[in-house]
Amino acid sequence: MNYQEKRILVVDDEALILNMLNDYFSSLSYQVIKASNAEEAMSILNNERDISLIITDIDLPGISGIELLKITRETYPEIPVIIITGLKTLDFAISAIKHGAHDYITKPFELGDVRKVVEKVLRYRQRSKRKERIFKYASSMNVNFDVPTKNIDAGVVADYLARFLLNSGFCDKDEFHQCYVAFMETLINAIEHGNLEMPSSIKGNDFEQITRFEEMREQRLKDPVYNERMVRIAFMYNPQCFSLTIADEGPGFDWQNYTSGTNKPYQVNTAAYGRGFMLINHIIDEIYFNEKGNSITLVKTKPDSENQEN
Repeated sequence: MNYQEKRILVVDDEALILNMLNDYFSSLSYQVIKASNAEEAMSILNNERDISLIITDIDLPGISGIELLKITRETYPEIPVIIITGLKTLDFAISAIKHGAHDYITKPFELGDVRKVVEKVLRYRQRSKRKERIFKYASSMNVNFDVPTKNIDAGVVADYLARFLLNSGFCDKDEFHQCYVAFMETLINAIEHGNLEMPSSIKGNDFEQITRFEEMREQRLKDPVYNERMVRIAFMYNPQCFSLTIADEGPGFDWQNYTSGTNKPYQVNTAAYGRGFMLINHIIDEIYFNEKGNSITLVKTKPDSENQEN
């Protein structure tokens, strides 16, 4: 992946963290722009062009990181935001996601973990156009995709389905983003851990492990043994609820290890990988697996009418 043109805005009032992230990503050929508070960050956004991504601490003096996130979403919705929090609780991470963050990092962190999160967000950055408002009048929808792994783009599919829900009036902008995150995480799992058979544990935290993971991913995307495997997507919608089933042709996984038998996670996972399942659990109402563990169905009912746009 070529990062030569990527420009990251890092916002943190701790000079040590600000300089550490600057030096680290600069060494990876990113262009890094630093800001010590939200006001400075907004000034930069108003004057700079082509910011690829924002990394901001949640606890900033004056305007908070969450407020900066909200402002960025309203003014520059195309720029993804990653939140840094010093509180190792899923509640704060989920709150950031619900306010529009694309991912989160918990302090203290490993620089390799930050890199993995940044690369994932940039890889699946939203690029599709807004759908027509005609979807507002949709009474039902049933769409199926059977896509070879080598041809699927998780970000495009997740954006298409989530934006349909937004444009149909099923959800508002905040809920659209939550659905996008849940869809994308589910698709990434089907692609990387399902069809490409890449366990999360091999990602590691250092440069060599990250590089090996990326190299293995690229190799398997070129190998017909893996890249011809299908990702099967079935999306059913009506104005009251939707269901999304995503199945891969991998060996499956023991999903019960991640649940207590009631689709609830055992414990908070704040690592840079392996958190997708927990995020999905906190966004989607119901989750079902097949016995093999290579098919997952997400079900969500329409939010209360008082939360919908008129």
